Amino acid sequence: MLRRGHLYWARMDKRRPVLVLSPESRNERASDVIVVPCSTVLRAGPWHVQLVRGEGGIGQRSVLKCEAITTLPKHYLETVPLGPALSALRIVEVERAVLRAIGVPIS
Repeated sequence: MLRRGHLYWARMDKRRPVLVLSPESRNERASDVIVVPCSTVLRAGPWHVQLVRGEGGIGQRSVLKCEAITTLPKHYLETVPLGPALSALRIVEVERAVLRAIGVPIS
């Protein structure tokens, strides 16, 4: 099963890592998962969360593009995560960036 907080390779515009953000209960039942895509183009922004090399199994410094949150069919993702789950603090950072991206005021 695809797990919240883990990075997986996915087929999108190209093969790229994505962070599964949907909750476990949804991941078990739905045919798709909610993800945040990763990019190696390191642009700063209040809706971007930077990852250091090795974090979550990522191969190089990357940014989670929280403004690009989307759903993907499960079969678009590889079944084995890149590495361990991101820390709880990093997930909170991602959740806050998603809220900023959709216009919810967050300090």
